[in-house]
Amino acid sequence: MKSGKISSQGIKLYYEIHGQGQPMLLLNGGPGFSHEYLEPLKCLADQAKLVFYDQRGTGQSDKANPSTYTIDANVEDLEQLRQQLGLGKCILFGHSWGGILAQSYILKYPQNVSRLILADTFACTADINAALQRMRAAVPAEVRAVYEKYEREGLYKGRDRYPDEYQAALDVAYEPVTISTPPPEYLQRMFSKLAYDVYRAMWGEVSEFVVTGTLAEFDARPRLSEIHAPTLVIVGANDMPTVEMARDIAQRIPNARLEVFERSRHFPFIEETEKFQQIMHQFLSLAD
Repeated sequence: MKSGKISSQGIKLYYEIHGQGQPMLLLNGGPGFSHEYLEPLKCLADQAKLVFYDQRGTGQSDKANPSTYTIDANVEDLEQLRQQLGLGKCILFGHSWGGILAQSYILKYPQNVSRLILADTFACTADINAALQRMRAAVPAEVRAVYEKYEREGLYKGRDRYPDEYQAALDVAYEPVTISTPPPEYLQRMFSKLAYDVYRAMWGEVSEFVVTGTLAEFDARPRLSEIHAPTLVIVGANDMPTVEMARDIAQRIPNARLEVFERSRHFPFIEETEKFQQIMHQFLSLAD
């Protein structure tokens, strides 16, 4: 394993490289999480040079002005990482928010991407908000009352993170769409280290259940037909993005196929490891 830092737009970004072969840039979810929970993807190191990194403001990367926690700034960070590591054309893997970043990157720098994997992600913020409203509606009334209490008060009023009671109530909404197996230690650790300054800027301050931050205007759907790299779309049968949302992404991208993980929620690479490895190995072995 090789690790280090590169400079991008005045900040340092931490990276790790595992394996050899065609480079694969791994974009984790969040926003505000570090790369650590993507650990199961190290199983692909026999097929690709895996490049993990911590996005601006997260993990071992530098903090930045909250106004720069945007999709565009993250796209440019990714391009600087690719250039400064001399990676050339790359495979792009994006999970959850990382899938939004991957779509944004390939639409700006299509010449730099050889293959695209979009895992458990959305093509627009409208779909995120629809999923969030579905989750909110599914919890008991007394749990919704907790949401309403803190949203009226202001989630960040006098604090720099969500109140514990609000977070506990959120767990009720997220549990059915998060993970179907006991979460491994590295996943629990990742959740505990959320960079709230990044999350607050990108997700918003009004409610967990509506995106009002710098992600609010994202909509890649009108341009997905411009993506011509071979694309694999992955979704769990009980994921936060629905199978229908994932199918719509795959249908809009000319050279894409959809894989549904029937026993998974939001982390198929943890929940159905063997199937995930098999599908990824097959996809990476396809002739260009």
